Amino acid sequence: MYKRRLKQKAMLLVVLLGFLILLIVPETRREQEEVPQEGELLEIPKEDEEYTVTPEETWEMPQADAKIRVLILAEDGGIFHEEKELNREYPGELVYYEEEDGWVIVNEVPLEEYLCRVVPSEMPSTYAKEALKAQAVCARTYAVWQMREYAYPEYEAHVNDSVSYQVYNHIESQESTNQAVEATKGQIMLYGDGPVKAYYFSSSCGSTTDENIWEKGDRDQTPYIKGRRVSDPASESDSDLTGEEEFSEFIRKKHGDDLEISEPWYRWNCYVPLEQIEQNVNTWAGVRAQHSKDGVLRQEDEGYIWQETDSIGNIQEAKIITRNTGGAAHELLLIGSGGVLKIKYEYNIRLMLGIPGGEIHKNDGSMGEGGSLLPSGYFVMEAVEEEGKLAGYQIYGGGLGHGAGMSQNGARILAERGYGYDQILQYFYHEIRLARLE
Repeated sequence: MYKRRLKQKAMLLVVLLGFLILLIVPETRREQEEVPQEGELLEIPKEDEEYTVTPEETWEMPQADAKIRVLILAEDGGIFHEEKELNREYPGELVYYEEEDGWVIVNEVPLEEYLCRVVPSEMPSTYAKEALKAQAVCARTYAVWQMREYAYPEYEAHVNDSVSYQVYNHIESQESTNQAVEATKGQIMLYGDGPVKAYYFSSSCGSTTDENIWEKGDRDQTPYIKGRRVSDPASESDSDLTGEEEFSEFIRKKHGDDLEISEPWYRWNCYVPLEQIEQNVNTWAGVRAQHSKDGVLRQEDEGYIWQETDSIGNIQEAKIITRNTGGAAHELLLIGSGGVLKIKYEYNIRLMLGIPGGEIHKNDGSMGEGGSLLPSGYFVMEAVEEEGKLAGYQIYGGGLGHGAGMSQNGARILAERGYGYDQILQYFYHEIRLARLE
């Protein structure tokens, strides 16, 4: 009798244990199947696993098998080639136009093949896998945006192969970047009713800006590109950096929660002599005035007007008078013995203060060589005097590139911390969503 009761109790215990397991397992599965929310840390996949996202939304134009037409620039940066023969191989088809000034060459290539030669040309192929995927989606989205119309209608070319659009085929396709393109095949970013302008740049100073840094930029049309602090996603750091005092305090310090605090271009400084500024004005003011009707203005009475200008004499003073979102320089005033210029927009400003062949001291203690452009538009100027007279400006800055959209080194760091490419894109582009080309 005792043994039978013991056996009955044991069976009851087994039944209860089984019922308890049935209650627990479905809840555990639900927890495992939940998609990480924006800003959450992903568990880094094992080497033999692949983190993927499959967007449900589709985009029809262009279709997944579309071809993009790329105008290949000559070595001098112009569109005319002296010879038809190119110094590197190209996929797809080469289309030749014989003009009086030389040959115009357009490469018609499937979009995904185009990306296999854009991604390694724009981002080092050694970067973390999820960063390369984010770059692939950015490059594809930017290409789709450009494919809505021709940049060169007479040759039916959507883009050229330079930094004016996306660098293409300057580095051959690499296995790691090919994998990133394949893993995100057809995926683009959407906002509202269409693709986004997927701007990206090299390194941030801990802050980004919006597209009003360019003459034709309109932040109201691109609300997904916002000025923001590029800091740890878990931090709440944010601040208004449009004021000169606030930005000066920000750029002269290093901030512990900034993602790129250890990057070479996070902070930099250089010296720009007055003579160099005068030379830059003489070289670029007229050129940029022709290119940008609002970017180079000459003082006339109490206002500023567009006027062909190639010199304002000896520079007597230079100063930033307004800043865009995130602290990027927006207006530079140059006072000379022969006139006053207002220089607008980050590219024009960086040209006027460039130091070709000069020394740039970087964040990691290394030295960089200056070029025609300052590294970025995020900087402050400090007057330097010699024998009681203004001799030039010591410039304290940060970041490399225009500073709008995705920081590529910031993306790399987020990827190294375990974030997926979709989360990286959500971090840099406000309220976008992923879709796939049909």
